[in-house]
Amino acid sequence: MAKKLKINGLIDDPNYKKLKCSCSKTDIEKMHPLKKCLSCYCNIALKSMPREQFDIIVTDKKGKKSTQTITEITIDRSDDGLQMIRGWSF
Repeated sequence: MAKKLKINGLIDDPNYKKLKCSCSKTDIEKMHPLKKCLSCYCNIALKSMPREQFDIIVTDKKGKKSTQTITEITIDRSDDGLQMIRGWSF
């Protein structure tokens, strides 16, 4: 069983949660993935973050490879007042 990842910067109620979905469920042109509303993009970013620890392969200056387990990430949020997730780093 995978271990839970420590996530720095999680917010229980970010400002973007107040946005309502404006995607059209009936107009086929507006259902295109590139035309999703801001609310949907924020939720996609949230769902795309890892929640469990994961391994990466690290190569040192001599070319030796080793495995490192990532146990903690930090969220990078937008500064436009919506507090949406721009990305994350470890």
